[in-house]
Amino acid sequence: MGRDEMNLAEFPLTTLADRAPRGCKTLVFEERIPDCGQTQHPVRRLTISASDKYGLPTSVDDEVILGLVQVSKAAGFAERRVRFSRYQLIRLLGWRDEGRSYKRLEQSLKRWLGVTLYYENAWRDNAQKRWVDAHFHLLDELLLYRRTKPHAGIRSKAGHAALSSFTWNEVIFRSFQAGFLKQLDLDFYRGLRLAVAKRMYRFLDKRFHFSGELRFNLPVFACEHIGLSRRYDAAQLKRRLSPAIAELEQAGYLVPLAAGERFYRLRRGQWEVVFVRGPKAGRQRRPARRLSDLENRLVERGVRAASAAQLVREHATDLIEGKIAVFDTLRQKDDRRISRNPAGYLVKSIRDDYSLPVGVTEKAGRRASDLFAHRIGPGDSPARRKVTTEPRESQTEQRVREYLLHLSPAERSQVQQDALDSASGIPAAGIRRAMASGNEGLAAHYRSAILQQHVLSLLQPPVT
Repeated sequence: MGRDEMNLAEFPLTTLADRAPRGCKTLVFEERIPDCGQTQHPVRRLTISASDKYGLPTSVDDEVILGLVQVSKAAGFAERRVRFSRYQLIRLLGWRDEGRSYKRLEQSLKRWLGVTLYYENAWRDNAQKRWVDAHFHLLDELLLYRRTKPHAGIRSKAGHAALSSFTWNEVIFRSFQAGFLKQLDLDFYRGLRLAVAKRMYRFLDKRFHFSGELRFNLPVFACEHIGLSRRYDAAQLKRRLSPAIAELEQAGYLVPLAAGERFYRLRRGQWEVVFVRGPKAGRQRRPARRLSDLENRLVERGVRAASAAQLVREHATDLIEGKIAVFDTLRQKDDRRISRNPAGYLVKSIRDDYSLPVGVTEKAGRRASDLFAHRIGPGDSPARRKVTTEPRESQTEQRVREYLLHLSPAERSQVQQDALDSASGIPAAGIRRAMASGNEGLAAHYRSAILQQHVLSLLQPPVT
């Protein structure tokens, strides 16, 4: 579950279109709050003013600012300045890892840097439990490191690639720390197709906290909280809202209602719109299974959690770790082989067991524990390998590995071949089935078991 700041969910911050109307640099949204005993009701108003160069934020920019909230959530909302990787942010937003996405992200961040928000009696100070006036930029500072060629890579003193950063304004950061946040189902949000549906989901999800059935004045809801044009009459507003409502109904978030129930006529010229939360929306999610360290490493590189779990389940650990090392080296070099779909390349390299790419050093591509894998060849030099003993490694496995390390490449290849030739019983039948089905990961597991069994037989003292 992600997080959404509740002030940002109350009024729109952007246009609903992909680009703002020509010449339009200001948006205003407001709502009159009924107050018993007063003839003039107080107004809550948000005015959004854009810079001349970058203009008003759009529906895409709304997703970007929500993504920045998730990045801060991952950092525990600990500091105003948040370091981030543009690649990871693009993956979080569900965009393709391509040049156009990086350009779009950069434009969006610059646009937010130039946007000023004027909340008049419309910003909730959760620490003081009061509505206040607040005028600020969401972002105070932005520092972007561009992707560079390998020989010109920017490095920090620690030797790592430098991370970009953004700094929240103190007003919004205080709201984070005061806990004025709500849970937001990011998978559900990203799965919505229409910008109106996304905006509607964020607003309704906040209001459903108080009641499972909500009623709003139609123009106030559509124009002031969703962002449709005030020039639309009731019929046009209903027509523009209906596709988004249908999408939320099909997803199970809203209970389907007939048109006469959804849009209720109070009197001539006055309409209400009614929403009832669907049963799926109020259902608690089952706690997700905790990912293993290896699964987390794959997920951090853009692999979906389900795919990561399947890869770890079906392939040898050493094989996956070797491919991750190669992948990290290729990404550091900005290699074109992974430029279009990095996560897809990593998954396929594990499933198809890609050979070591030209130009990638053996140290980056293999670990010492690969001596158990099926790819040990005569060109491998034990002298260049760093022997690492994993905490879970048994004494038996250590004996086998040390024995193999002291062999020459030719001797090691011969031992491996002898092990496969002499295999019998369950391991022999298992490797035949794995190879016939094309399950290379399972075949590697059986090769490792066969090799270990054969080496142990060689290490046994002769019977006298």
